[in-house]
Amino acid sequence: MTGAGSGELLIAHEETLGGTLVDSDSSGDPELYAPGRDPTLDELDLQRQLERQREPDAVEPVESVAQNLEGAVGISATVSSDVHAEVEQVVFNDGGSGFTNGRPNTATVFTGIDYLDGTANRKLSGCIPLSYELTYEQGGMVTYSLALAYQDEETDVPIPTAEVTRVDDGTSAPFHGFDLTIDGASVSKLQSATLSIDNISRFQRGTSHIPIDAVIAAPETTLDAEAIISGPDKLELAYGSTSATATQASMDSVSGSVTVEVSGTTVSTYALPQLKPDSYAWANILSTDDATESYTMHVNGGTGVN
Repeated sequence: MTGAGSGELLIAHEETLGGTLVDSDSSGDPELYAPGRDPTLDELDLQRQLERQREPDAVEPVESVAQNLEGAVGISATVSSDVHAEVEQVVFNDGGSGFTNGRPNTATVFTGIDYLDGTANRKLSGCIPLSYELTYEQGGMVTYSLALAYQDEETDVPIPTAEVTRVDDGTSAPFHGFDLTIDGASVSKLQSATLSIDNISRFQRGTSHIPIDAVIAAPETTLDAEAIISGPDKLELAYGSTSATATQASMDSVSGSVTVEVSGTTVSTYALPQLKPDSYAWANILSTDDATESYTMHVNGGTGVN
């Protein structure tokens, strides 16, 4: 970056992989949206997978040939009621509310920079979701991270700006708009939490140097949390069931949810049908600091969002 205000980052939905951008109001201009306040481009990586070629009478390789094109882009921002439903539309291929078999939803990412002597724009087409994280930190903003793979890219393409949804004041989600509920009870002394979904989709390849299709892979959802200890309920779940006093050979699951609100209005509610602790730990037990518990839970049964 060459200074504040020198970059751009916008996203548009695609009708097909790497195809026409969605123009839902038939205005002739595609709808683009900003990712949220405090956006960062965590990764923008283009790899050509060069393969070296040798000659029998040459000590060093004589040529490198391009193989599969592989592109990766990572975006992080603050959750906003203005645009986060569009982010979830990229993540979830079942109407933006869950997963179903078949193709993932795809998007185009436009980014650019005004460097000291000019401008460089990049259009990243055929973006598919790889992973998604929703993160809470006590005293901070609620944020998300979205990792994408992209099919192809080009430069010197003007960024469409006719219909861009940006974030208005008062629509970004603070920590006090976040609620984690496990087995019917809110975690009142929550210090941090991350809801992560991995292995969302993957490309399919053929005789082209770029991917030719994409398919939902095998999404897996995990909940990580840390809270000041206020009771034995999470320890009991780690033992195997509610009110358990010793470890059991089998474990029960409980339901839960994550809700994000802005000024009392719900942005998203994530249903967590089956929660089961994979690990559980105590910290600061003999310290003058607050004693905390941290746990990682598998989320099964179909993560959904409203």
